[in-house]
Order: sequence, then structure tokens, then C-alpha cells
Amino acid sequence: MSKFPQIRILHISDIHFGGDHFCRHPGSGASAGIPKLWELIASDLGGIEWKEFIWANQADYDEPTRLILVVSGDLAHTADPREFQSAYEFIENLIRNPILGTKVALQDVFVVPGNHDVVFNQSDPEHRFLPYCNFYNKLFRGISEARPVVHADQADKLTQVRAFPNDRLLVAEINSSYYVEKDTFDESRGQVDYKAIASLRRGLERVASETPDSKEWLKVGVVHHHPVLLPSFIEAGRDIDAILNAGSLLTLLREHGFQLVLHGHKHFPQVFSYDPDPAWTAPDTPTPRPQLIVAGGAAGSKTLPQAGLRSNTYNLITIKWNPGALQSRVQIVTRGLNRWGPAGELDPDQWNWRTLRVYDKVMSPYDSLPLPTQSRRVDFPVPPDELEARRKKEYERLRCNMPVVEVLPSLMPGQGYEARAWIVPHPGHNTFPKEVLWSAGPKFKRQISSADASSNFCVSFHYWGPMQIQAELIFEDRAETTYLYARLPDAITRR
Repeated sequence: MSKFPQIRILHISDIHFGGDHFCRHPGSGASAGIPKLWELIASDLGGIEWKEFIWANQADYDEPTRLILVVSGDLAHTADPREFQSAYEFIENLIRNPILGTKVALQDVFVVPGNHDVVFNQSDPEHRFLPYCNFYNKLFRGISEARPVVHADQADKLTQVRAFPNDRLLVAEINSSYYVEKDTFDESRGQVDYKAIASLRRGLERVASETPDSKEWLKVGVVHHHPVLLPSFIEAGRDIDAILNAGSLLTLLREHGFQLVLHGHKHFPQVFSYDPDPAWTAPDTPTPRPQLIVAGGAAGSKTLPQAGLRSNTYNLITIKWNPGALQSRVQIVTRGLNRWGPAGELDPDQWNWRTLRVYDKVMSPYDSLPLPTQSRRVDFPVPPDELEARRKKEYERLRCNMPVVEVLPSLMPGQGYEARAWIVPHPGHNTFPKEVLWSAGPKFKRQISSADASSNFCVSFHYWGPMQIQAELIFEDRAETTYLYARLPDAITRR
């Protein structure tokens, strides 16, 4: 098992089966020729586009990284039982066959209710949540020991903590739709009351007590409504519908080391970090851990914000966590379904997927660079001495082609860090090498990068320990060798 836990997440949100779902005829016509949403997503996940992501398809790995499916609410549109039947069939069909080389079982599926998943006009939670709880219990009936039945009069139990010690993974499913009701303040906003927060705290503390090394786990929170209100989430004529008590909720998740929070609701796919660091804190207060918050967009709804390259979307995410350096790396690929052309809407057989964004974030509450200490300073010699002559000679020897290296958590399953090395031209540069031969010792294949392939000759090595990298710059008339050192980052507090 890798020392650094890593998982992949297929994040789908706001499917809206029913009148707002796009995989149906907009009028009274037949739906023949219109693919189902699970077929569209499964087909896209089987495409060659994923070959460029080393962590995505793991069919050839002996121990593939776990892949989980997260659906962050609004599976239905009006909470009609027929809509939930479509949601059930969607999940069942999507996970029936391996996804990206990995079998997804029911214990790998995580769902939370959205505001459209409750019976909007009912005043008591039992009646509001009856259709959703029926769907939930049917979906997980095959693993009822791990997923106990949740009755509609116990919808508060849909907020729960699920721990997986073998994968060093914890997922918190959070019900932000408990109070959704027509003609109230909670008509569209989310709310996680203090009773739910206390229950979540007890669940997290229980895991921490029973499994002391859980502080080194990957931790993912799933909720429907947005916990942080961005300007782009504010809609004219609509009350602010972010989560009430979000401050307490996010503080609790940060205290327990959650690296990732996934949500839906606004149909607007975005990624941003949440890392407020108040100045009014005691000097010995630990630096807060940053969280990455991922808004899932809308996988199936026809109602999309009129902004940019609007499209129905899903996310494929991988995250790796280095407990020693308190550093995570998260890569999020947002895929969008293009349903519009220059002349208007495309026919279903013309729909096509494209990558909208690839987010690659390294998150840490600490700086991984040491602070300079007091040093003794001396004047530069005039005229320059032999030491300066040798320094300038190095520029000349390499013809101002200067190798550099940066390190970041590796997304290669089973590896720890990635050393990314390349050539930076220094001012005065006028000659590129035709090739660069990179070598990092007998445990690695040597790599040859050519000027034809890339002007910066960039390569990467995935490794577990610090290492010296050798770069041989091959010019037309000679070759020159220099060295770089790839370190392992440590957590260095600045407080």
C-alpha cells in the first residue's frame, strides 16, 4: 500500500430526472434516438481522451486506486417516485460495468439529497423525505449491514460519517435539504442545524478515537447546497441560498482535516480554495488547513446559467495526500457535453464531450521552504575574483540553458512525489541543445527530450525518496552535463 492515500472520484450532480432532464424529448414526441445519461457518461469515460491522465484508467494496475461515485443531490426534479426510479436505474447501469478499469461497488457510491429531492409542499420532514428515503433504501438494500435503512421520519440520519480504514478514506454525507419547504425561508437555501453538526462531530470524534491514524486519511465532505457564497452564485430575484450555519460546518470539517468538499445546487461548475486565516487568533494556533471546494455543475438539467461555454458537466477527480508534509494534490477534469452549435441545438447524435478545464492544485497549510536565518554578508570583490569567473563560466558552458526542478505530489498510483525538470533559457541565451538526456539512477528509465518535441525539454520522474537528477545537454558540437537535486518536502510552520 502506498504511504500516501489516493482515491479517484466520479462526481455527478443535479441530474434532475423528470421535466427538467435533457435526455428526453422536449415535447410530446418519442425519445427514440436520445441516449440515456448513463450511456453518455459511460461512453465518454471509455474514450481515448483519458489516456493523457496517468491516474485515470487503471485497468492495467495490479492494485488500482479506489474509484468512488459521488452524486451531490437533485437526482429528481419534483421528488416523484418515477423520477427516483430513473435515478436508481441511472446508478445501477452506470456501475454495472467497470469504469476506467475499476469495478465500482455499492459501497463506493455516496449520495445526498438536494432541494428538488424533497416533496416541496409538505410541512413535515417525514412526508417530504418519503420518496427519497424509499429510493435510498432500495439503492443500498444489497448492503444494508453497511448502509442501514433510513426511514423518512429519521431523515436527519442522512447526515453520516463513513470510514474505510483499508483505503484510509473517510466520507461525510451531509443533508443540507432537511428544512426545504415551499413558501419558507428554506425554500431553496440549505441548512445544516446545530443538532446535525453535533451529530457529525460525534461521528468524526468516534472515528478519531477508534482509529488514531485517521488523522492521516483522505477526508471528503459531500453536501448539496454551496457552503461558500461566491458572487457568481447570486441570482437576481432569488434569496441567498447558501448553507445556513456553513461557518460552523466548515470549521468542523477543517478541524478534522477534510481536504475536499463537493457540492451541487447552482449548476455552475467551479473550483476554489477555502482557507481563511483570521489574525485574531492565539500565536500558537495551528495554521488552518485549506480546503478545496468543488461545485459540480449540472449533469442532466436543462436549466443552465447563461454564462460562458455552458454545458452539462461531470467531474473526474483524483486526490493524493501526504500526511507528513500536510500537502495534498488534487487534479479535477471537468467534462462538458456540447449540445449547441452555431445554428442552435444539435441533434442527439451530434452531441459531443469536451474537456472544459483541468484544475491541478497543490494544497498545504504550511510553507515547504525554510525561513532564511541571520547570515554574515561581505562586499562583492572589485575586480571580480576567481569564484565569480567560475560562476560566469557555468553559464557559458551550458550556453545559458539552465536546468531547474520542482517537486509536487505524484498522481501516479503507488508513488509519492513527482520531480518535474526542464530547461529555462537565461538572458543571453542563443543556442538550444538538440536533445537533453535526463537520468535519475538505476531505478528509473532514462528520458531523452528533443527540441522538436518541446522547447523546454520537460520530463518528470515519479519517486519515493530524494534523488539527484543528471541532465546531459547535447548540442551539435558537444555535450555538457549538470546536476539537480529533487527533495522531499516537509511541513514547516511559519508561526
